[in-house]
Amino acid sequence: MKRGSLPSTRRPLATTPDLAEHYGVPVKTVRYWHQTQTCVGPLMFRVGKHLRARWDDIDAYDANQTGGRNAA
Repeated sequence: MKRGSLPSTRRPLATTPDLAEHYGVPVKTVRYWHQTQTCVGPLMFRVGKHLRARWDDIDAYDANQTGGRNAA
């Protein structure tokens, strides 16, 4: 693979609205999770002024919440 090129399987980072839609909560709730650092929700981080999350971290958080079981 050329340096600087992304693998075709890489997903874009999740945005705050993506996270809100995924969990069925308001965007304000997602921001609150990050601001309070209460270990609620997946690992989120800032990219400049924007809050982002990796889909792999979201999937891992979801699996952890269900005890590793797949949702029905």
